[in-house]
Order: sequence, then structure tokens, then C-alpha cells
Amino acid sequence: MIHRNLLVLFFCLFVASFFGSPNVGLAAEAGGEFFEAGSCATALRKNLKAMKYRDKWEKCINKFQVVYNNEPKGPWAPASLYNIGTLYLELFKYSRNPSDQKKGADFLVQVQKKFPDSVYRERSAAELQKSEASASVQDESPRKEAAEVVTSGAKLHLREPLKMGLPAPVSPTQAKYLRAAESCFNKLRTRKPTEATRREWMLCVGRFHNSYLEDPSGPLSAQALYMEGVLYNGLYNGLKFRSDHRAAQENFEKVVREYPDSPFADKAAGQLKAMAAARPVPKTTIRPPAPEKGPPEQPAPQTKVSPSAPRKPVGREPGLAVVQELRHWSDPSYTRVVVYADQEVDFIHHLLKKDPDLNKPPRLYVDLSNSTMGEGVQTNIPINDDLLSYARAARYTVDSVRVVVDIKSFDNYKVFSLHDPFRIVIDVWGKSGPAQAVEESAENSLRGSTSDRNRKVPRGALARQLALGVRRIVVDPGHGGKDFGAPGFIPGVHEKDVVLAISKRVAAKIRDDLGLEAILTRTGDRYLTLEERTAFANTHHADLFVSIHTNASRDPRAYGIETYFLNLATDDESIRVAAMENATSTKNISDLHSILNDLLKNAKINESSRLAELVQNSLVKSMNHRGYDRIKDKGVKQAPFYVLLGARMPSILVEASFISNREECHRLVTSTYQQHLAESIVQGLRAYIREINPTALHESPRLRALLHESSL
Repeated sequence: MIHRNLLVLFFCLFVASFFGSPNVGLAAEAGGEFFEAGSCATALRKNLKAMKYRDKWEKCINKFQVVYNNEPKGPWAPASLYNIGTLYLELFKYSRNPSDQKKGADFLVQVQKKFPDSVYRERSAAELQKSEASASVQDESPRKEAAEVVTSGAKLHLREPLKMGLPAPVSPTQAKYLRAAESCFNKLRTRKPTEATRREWMLCVGRFHNSYLEDPSGPLSAQALYMEGVLYNGLYNGLKFRSDHRAAQENFEKVVREYPDSPFADKAAGQLKAMAAARPVPKTTIRPPAPEKGPPEQPAPQTKVSPSAPRKPVGREPGLAVVQELRHWSDPSYTRVVVYADQEVDFIHHLLKKDPDLNKPPRLYVDLSNSTMGEGVQTNIPINDDLLSYARAARYTVDSVRVVVDIKSFDNYKVFSLHDPFRIVIDVWGKSGPAQAVEESAENSLRGSTSDRNRKVPRGALARQLALGVRRIVVDPGHGGKDFGAPGFIPGVHEKDVVLAISKRVAAKIRDDLGLEAILTRTGDRYLTLEERTAFANTHHADLFVSIHTNASRDPRAYGIETYFLNLATDDESIRVAAMENATSTKNISDLHSILNDLLKNAKINESSRLAELVQNSLVKSMNHRGYDRIKDKGVKQAPFYVLLGARMPSILVEASFISNREECHRLVTSTYQQHLAESIVQGLRAYIREINPTALHESPRLRALLHESSL
């Protein structure tokens, strides 16, 4: 947080210099002193031994005090006072001297009074609130030594009983979390996790995480993160959910990266090594190569991808990735081909022109380096739509695989990769689609001869004409099948079931209230890949795409409603949500930014943003109007969701409350709350349709009669 604050303030100082501020020299000097004070505080928080000595804290406090005294109204003043206050509060955890706590609170109050327009006003208020909460809890700090914990199979085995704590003071609130975490861990350590007991494990994870959040720079933070990783690894060993494997890996990596001097850094490194060694590497039978003849014409630059959690391979030659499957979805104007591999690899793609001499059509190829074909993979897939003839894959060289798509005609194409499992997506679009023919057919039915008018009008045709552009809406219930989604606060409640119930209600309201066609990507408990959902919307020529999910957090106190559209993520919370819904790591979300700019050129960003805003406003206002309390508006956000990548229509993802929150989970399982959410979402869709065309869905008696007649 401090590093981010420093960057923001430095940027403000940099901009001010361009306007010839007369105090630039003084500000620059103050900025240098502020950075020096910040470095002092950062170094102190990383040194457990130094934190036990008052003079070390006062040294950093005095540096911030000098910055403030030199320029009490300068750009660095509010940040300096804020840091003085937080340092005194941190010192109090060690000194237990009430005067330190009082000084810290006084400085934070000064920030609120002197700088009411500064971002540090809200941060100071939050720190004061946390300090007051800590003071209300009896200080019973545990002072016990930590024990090494190892994982074996689906159980957790302690070489000695788990005892949390180090011989250094901790805050009362952190002590409370640690005692609860120690108790629940010792209950779980010999149990095999099951789907029914997953909630107990997640609650225990949450207690360790809350302990970490209470004091990220404290002496027990590394241990709390490490124990989180141990629990996640135990869940993975028992239930085999890749998300648990990733969470364990991320926790252990964070301990190693951020707490290198802690004894738990070595233990975390050992866990990472054990996790890597547990990966199976079976033998495989290699199919004979069938290379594409002719050298490629100026291959495109190699696209780099980064490693993440492994997927169990079908078969592998040591050191090579395995191409496991080719799948495709198509219609006359759009085709998506997906190549699945068991691990991330580098790849290049290139378009070859038609070769009359060899009687070969235009071909798009993708070369995967350090790869081989898996045993039993279908290598030649007939497509035979208006765009493509075949997709085929084969060994190209000893250590590479080439995937070739034979093209009949196309207007544009995109090739990009996704993670967990690793797959390469090939999207091909034609120059026109059947949407225009559908409109013309409906219009002819309405404007044709007398005999034509006497014929039954196709259901929804009139509504599609009235909506002028919005004829069909695809509603996507998230997760399904083996993908349970987030576990609910209530045992046995899962995201996949809740969002299916909400989505069915949304689809029904679209048909009944808007008179439009609504199609669900799944109507039962069926597993769909994220790329399959987008392909479904494209091949069904949806005019709007709405993916419905419930949110979740390790902090059971988190609650609220938010709506997303596809774009680069702008904050850590959006990256976290995208990583959760994409079933991948936050690092992969960050890496995706490097290739997302090109994919966004054809995405309907502005329309999606407006649709998200109207649906979010409708959800919050409507649910508040219905008398629900604590409906928190988390706003409209943007992030790179896999399920929205490649969508050719305005698309949004709704996070309809937190299933991990006690109150919101109890609401989500009721039919009344589900119905109210569905009605609110459809009201937002109605507002969007009317905004793009004020005459759409006009409910005059004559039009209602026509709509009724067309539906008979």
C-alpha cells in the first residue's frame, strides 16, 4: 500500500512540474525526504529483531515528521501524518504503552481535520476504526513456538501439535483470530476433506487469512500465510480442485517472496518443491509425424506464455507438452477452434495464401514448440461450414506440433491463449451472417401480402423488429457439472446451483416482459468450458450476452453486488474476481493484459460498459426499493473474463451477491430473492434497449395485442 501511495504522490509532483509551480524545488526536496522515510519504515517492518526496539520506530517517525514540518501544506503532508499515525499504532503492539496508541490516533485525527479532501482522510478513518476494534478485545496474545506441518495424501499430519505464535507481542484482534485458527486446524488435521466438509476447511482458511490481514507486516504474518497454504494443499489432495492447488501454490510463493528471512520461507519452499515433484509424468506412444510441406512465409513473432498450475496429461514424452484435444463450434459466419494442451507452451501463428500449384486452399497454422501429440487424439476434424473445411493436427518436427485450419473464406481471425488448462483459441469470422436474413424474414412476414399476413408470424419476430437490434439474449449460468463454483456459507450450497436458478428466472422474464428470445447456455447441471460459452453466444447470434455468477471472498464479511464488462483490469480486486471466475491465477490475469489490447479492438466495450451500468443501477435501486438492507453497491468494474473474450455483442458478467457471506448466502437460496434479482436484471436490460432505441418495446395496447398475436 505504501509503495502505491508513493507512486501516486510522485506522479502528482511530476505533473505539477509541467505547470511551472514556484515550489517545485522545495517539493522535490520534500519528496526525496519522504521516500527516505518510506524506505526506513519498509526496512523496519521486514526486520523482526529491529521491531522490538523503540528507537528504530522513532527514527522512522522522526523522518516523516521532518517532511511534514518543512512543508505543512505541501503534497507530502497528509501522507507523512498518516504514516506517523500508523507507525505509532504499530509500535503500540510491541510497547503496550497507551501513550503510543494515543499518539497514533491523534495524528490520524489530524489528517482528517487538516486534509478533508485527501485520499488519506478515508484511510485514516479506517485505521482508527480498526484500532478501536482492537482495543475492545482482551489482549491474550499466544506466545508459543510454531511446529512444522507436512502434507501426506489427503490428510494433514503434524509432527507435533500446532502451536501458533512467536515470542513477540501481537494485536488483541490478531490474537483472537490465531486462537480460533489453531483450534480449527487441530480439529481438521486428521480428517479427509469432502465436499460436505469443505466449508469447515474454508472457514479455517479464512481465520488464518484474517490474522494475516490484521497485521501483514507483523511477526506472525508469514506463519498465517503458510498455514493457509497447508490447508489449501490438503483440500487439493483430497478433492483435486485445481483452484485449491493454485491457492496453495500462491500462498507458499508469497511467503517465500515477501518474508525471505522468516523460518517459514524455507518451509514454504519445501512445500513448493514437494508439489512439483508430485506431478506425474507417464510414458506415451508417439504418432508418426505428418508435417505441412513448404516453409512458412515470414512467421509472426513468437507469443510468450507463462507457466501455471499443471493439468494431468494424457501422455507425454519427457520434457514435452502434450496436445490432448481439438474441439470446434461453428455456424455459417463464425467458427471457434480450440487446441488443449497439458501445459503452457510458446507458439506462433501464420496465414498461408492459397497455393494453386499444389491445389491447396488458404491455410492458417499454429505451431506449438516443445510439444507432442497425445495418444488417441483425433487429428483430423471435419468442419465443413461456410468458413472452414478441416482442422488437423500432427507432429511437425521431433519436438513441435502444427495445427492447420483449411479456410474457404473469412473476413478476420484471432489467435490467443488461455490458462488452466492451457488452450489456444482460434476464432474465424465471415463477412456476413444470418442475422440480416432473420430480420428480412420477420419483416416480410409483417409487411407481406394479405395471404402472407394471414400466415402465423414467427414467435418473437415482431418483438425483434420493435427492439431494432436486440432480438435474442443469451443468459449464461456460471459453472456447472464438475465445476461447483464458489462454496456457500451454508454447507451444501454451491454457486453452480444458485446461478442456474437465477438464470432460469432471468430468461423467463426476458420472454414474458420484453417479448424477446432468451436462450440459456445450460439448462441443467452440465459442465461447459468458458470458451464454449462465448462460442455458444456467437454461433446463436446473440445481441446481448449476460453471464450470471455469485461472488466469494476469503473474508466472510465481504458483501455486495457488482457488474463487470470486458476490459483491462484497473484494480487488484477486479483481478482477484477475474482470476476466481477464470479458474486461474492472478498472475495469469496480469499476463493476459499483454495480449488483450488486440482482442479488444472488435469487442463492443462502450456498449458493454453502458449495459453494465444500467443493469448495476437497476439491481441496487430495485433491491433497496424492495426493502432489503445492506445492499452494497460495489459498482461497475472491468476485467479480462475468459467467458467474455471473443464475444461479438455487448456482454456483461453479474456478480449477484456474495455466496460466502452469511446473510447474502441465506438470501441467495430463497426463491423470493432469486426472483427479485432476476426482475432487477431484466429491468436493466429493458433500460438499455430503450436507451439505444426509445421506441423499442413500446407498450401501447395495439403493440401488446400484436405481440400476443405473434406468440400464438
